[in-house]
Amino acid sequence: MAIETEIVSDLAIILVAAGVVAFIFDRLKQPLVLGFIMAGILIGPFTPPFSLVSRLDLLHALANLGVILLLFGLGLEFPIKKLRSIGPVIIGVALIEIGAMFIVSYVIGWGLGLTFLESAFLGTALASSSTAIIIKVLSDMGKIHDKTASIMLGILIVEDLAVIILLAILQSSVTIGSVTLMSVSLEIGKIALFIGGTLLIGIFTIPRLIDWLASIKRPEILMITSVGLAFGMAYVGDSLGFSFAIGAFMMGVIVASAKCVKNVCAVAVYPREIFGAIFFVSVGAMINVREFGTFLIPATLITVGMIAGKILGVGIGTKLFGYDRNTALIVGLGMAQIGEFAFIVMQVGLSLEAIEQSLYSAIAIAVLITTFTTPYLLKFGYRQRNKNQLSAEGAAGG
Repeated sequence: MAIETEIVSDLAIILVAAGVVAFIFDRLKQPLVLGFIMAGILIGPFTPPFSLVSRLDLLHALANLGVILLLFGLGLEFPIKKLRSIGPVIIGVALIEIGAMFIVSYVIGWGLGLTFLESAFLGTALASSSTAIIIKVLSDMGKIHDKTASIMLGILIVEDLAVIILLAILQSSVTIGSVTLMSVSLEIGKIALFIGGTLLIGIFTIPRLIDWLASIKRPEILMITSVGLAFGMAYVGDSLGFSFAIGAFMMGVIVASAKCVKNVCAVAVYPREIFGAIFFVSVGAMINVREFGTFLIPATLITVGMIAGKILGVGIGTKLFGYDRNTALIVGLGMAQIGEFAFIVMQVGLSLEAIEQSLYSAIAIAVLITTFTTPYLLKFGYRQRNKNQLSAEGAAGG
């Protein structure tokens, strides 16, 4: 079969499967990302009797395209003004939580016999919670304007930025073949120079170009140019030894400074959603269900360790920075899930041959489990707050 025919065939299968399973999950009121992953598992090369998509190299390529557009979209939500507004309290809580997750990851890694590098990728994957899941659950519960929601959303911003930087450090360390204090320091310097230089040059040119294109009133031109810039910066980032992800993210941050950023978000949403779906289907397709027994124990350990680490790390951090016990509990419970970013981190690890396929599959299973548990954990947290408040009011009244 010609390569062109294989590409068209696999894309057709991926998108149709994604649409059908996403519709079912939407009816069940479950996050669509879970539907996409399940669709990938069903059609992937490791799931007989289906095995409808068999080209793993094509899946990797499509996943990388999805990463670029997902990170560009994420960057659009982080204009410079928003980044400046992050308070020191939120940064402090996030850093305590990220540190806790790395400790948990190295303990898990020691128990599973992982290498130092594999544990580092695991820690980076677990550092970020899911913005999409948290916002959906809070909105469904009518708590999106609650004080706890503001704290969680602030922590999510810091987490995402930290993971972007950590991922770039990991990729560069693998490329140069060593992970020492000196090499890490050099990589941090290179990343700072890349981010600073990109922002300094881009912020004075790209937003003006985008605003001018928007004034033409041709949405297709705005979309093509914006997506093209995202792929261009992704290529620059990759060429400099970083990842596609950090380049695409930085272009999103730059474009977010344009006055017409809402127009860009409106026209870029469709290619982002399409390739985002392709990315998550590809994630599911690369889970080797034939080896379920080999990654069941690692997945269980990762799930338990992650939930405990998030609750303790975020909860203790929130309490240390002056919030009450009820708020600390709710924020800790709300952040206790693995974010979509984990798939991007593990995808980079796989492409660099820095992690094993079994660890990738274990993370994917842990993501599915923690996504399902998030609504129940948050409901428990808010019930506890209401119960404690009623008890306090009763004691005051007595």
